[in-house]
Amino acid sequence: MTQQRRTPGALAAVATVAAVAAVASTTLAASPAAAGETGRNERAGQADDLGTYADFSRLTERSAGQFGSGGSIAGQWSWRTDAPGEYSITWDQERPENRERFLRSDDGEWLLLDGWGMKGVEYYEQRITSESIGDADCTGMEPIPSDGDLQHYVRWDIPAEGYCLDARGTIVEEDGGPEITFRHRQVWSPPAPCANSVFPDRVCITQHETWWDDNGHPYQQTLDREIRLARGLGMAFTIEQSFPQPWSSELVNVWDY
Repeated sequence: MTQQRRTPGALAAVATVAAVAAVASTTLAASPAAAGETGRNERAGQADDLGTYADFSRLTERSAGQFGSGGSIAGQWSWRTDAPGEYSITWDQERPENRERFLRSDDGEWLLLDGWGMKGVEYYEQRITSESIGDADCTGMEPIPSDGDLQHYVRWDIPAEGYCLDARGTIVEEDGGPEITFRHRQVWSPPAPCANSVFPDRVCITQHETWWDDNGHPYQQTLDREIRLARGLGMAFTIEQSFPQPWSSELVNVWDY
C-alpha cells in the first residue's frame, strides 16, 4: 500500500492530509474475530488461509479510515471499486478524485498500479521499463515479464515468505509534460502479530518501501518507510518513516460508507 503517491510537486510527500472531511460513518467492530472475517469469501478454496491483499487492505469494500500522529488526525483514506477488477484509493479529502488507480492482473495473481491523479484533469501515468523479484533480502532477483508496462505492486494471495520487488520506469502527465525517472523498491512481509494503541491483538502484513526520483532535482532517494496493513481494518495501521525525516502515525478509526 502506498500512501499519497508522489506526484510532481509532491513526490516526496509524507502521506499526510491536513484537512479531513467529515464523513457520516459507522465504526467497524474492534474485536479481532469480527475484523478477521472481512473478505473471507475472497479466498475460498485457498489452502493456507494466509488471506489476500484484499483482506488486509479492504480495497474491495467501500472502506475508509483515519490515521493520526502526535494526538491529532494526520490523514484519511478511502477505497472504491471503479469497475470489476479496478480499484482506486484517495488520500486527498479536499479533492476526492485525486486517486491512486489499481487493476487486478488477468491471471488474478497481481495487483497492478496504473498511476494517480484526477482523470481528465491531471493524471500521472506510471510506466515500467524494468522489474525484478527476489527474496525478502532482495537477493536472487529475477526479471518479471511486463504486463502492459504496469507496475506489479503486490501479490494478490499472501505468500508464506517475504519477497522483494524492484521497479524502475517513468512518470508522465497524460497530456504531456516533463518525464520523471523513478525507482520503487518494496519488501513485503507475511502476516505477523501487530498492535497499535487503538487496535490491539491484530495480524498485519508489512510493506517496506524505498523511492528514488529526479523530480526537479538530481536523481536521488526521497523516501524510506515501513507500513503495516491490518487484516480486516485496512491501510495505514502503522507508518514508520525513516527518510527524509523520522515520522510515525497509526490507524485510529475505520468504517464502511
